[in-house]
Amino acid sequence: MRSAELADGRLHIFSAETRDIRRPDGLLDFLATLLHCPADGISLTRDDFGRPVSARPPADTDWPPDAGLFLAVGDDPDHRLVVLARDLPVALSVHPVPRGPLGELLLPFTPLERESLRRAPAADRARQLTRLWVRKEAVLRLAGRGGLAAVDEIDALSGAGADDDAVRLPPALTDAGGALGPVVHVRDLPVGPGWVACAATPAPARGVRLWGANASGGAAT
Repeated sequence: MRSAELADGRLHIFSAETRDIRRPDGLLDFLATLLHCPADGISLTRDDFGRPVSARPPADTDWPPDAGLFLAVGDDPDHRLVVLARDLPVALSVHPVPRGPLGELLLPFTPLERESLRRAPAADRARQLTRLWVRKEAVLRLAGRGGLAAVDEIDALSGAGADDDAVRLPPALTDAGGALGPVVHVRDLPVGPGWVACAATPAPARGVRLWGANASGGAAT
C-alpha cells in the first residue's frame, strides 16, 4: 500500500501509456496496481461532467479512514497522465502547442494576457499561449460546473503578491459553491516537447513527484 508515499503533500504524476485510463476499467486497474488492492473494491467519485475526481480503496485496506485520494486524468490519448494527491483536490489540463496563426485563439484571453503574448518572442508565442490556456482550463475544472462562462475573466497572470503560481478567481467562481477561496494555485508539469500541462489545487502543493510507467519509482521536485 502506498499510503505513506502519497501522503507527502506532493502532486504525484504518473504516465499510463500502456492503458487507456480514460476508460473506467483502465483507470480502476491502474489504481488497483498502484494501491495493491482489488479493482472492484475501489469506488470513484466523478464531477458533473463525468470526470473522476477522487477514489476510495476498499474498507479492509490500511488506507486511513479520514484520508481523501484526489485525482485528475489527462484526456488526450497521446498523453495519458494521472495526477494523484492525498487530501488535496486537483484538476489537470494537457494540450499540444498549436501551429499556425494564433489570432482567433486569443478570444478568451484578458487584455493583460494578450499584451504578454504580443511582447513574447515570436518563437515562444504559441507555447506561452498554451501555457496560459492550460492554467485557465485547470482552474475552471477545479471550480466545476458554471466556470466556463468566466473563462475570459480568469487572468492567468493575476498572481497573488510575489507568488506567480497563484491565479485570482473572479467573484462569480468564489461565490458559486464556497469550496474555493479567492486564489487557486497552479503548477506547470513536465510533459515533453510540443505539449504543455498544468495542475490546479486550492492550496499549494509541496512539490511534484514524477513516477515511471510501472509506478516503481519516482523523482521528486
